[in-house]
Amino acid sequence: MKDQKAPNRSRKAKVGSGKRKGLAGAESSGCKTSMTWTLLASVTGYSPVWVPNGMYDKAAAHFMKQTKGRYANNLLRQRMAPLGLEANCIGTCDGGWCKDRLIYDDGSSKTFVCECEYFV
Repeated sequence: MKDQKAPNRSRKAKVGSGKRKGLAGAESSGCKTSMTWTLLASVTGYSPVWVPNGMYDKAAAHFMKQTKGRYANNLLRQRMAPLGLEANCIGTCDGGWCKDRLIYDDGSSKTFVCECEYFV
């Protein structure tokens, strides 16, 4: 009997921005933001956010390869399937750790940057 995936399990895809070339003698540590796309079964607990068509299409193309349902593929093709995007600050720092730092707050929106945090 073949293993079958649970029908309600959400699927995830990491969409990278490519590798950065390091300079000779540069430190091997650093922080970056990791983006994880998820094909959602329900939108409960999520807020609608607009993303550029190219970003959505790249994630949808990955899910269209995995999804076998005709209805789900049509929703992905039409940019109507609910996708979740989770951003995580990851990496290593010499003598510290990576953390999302608030750099701008105007009340209705906030801007964060992923950078090294150190004990002071």
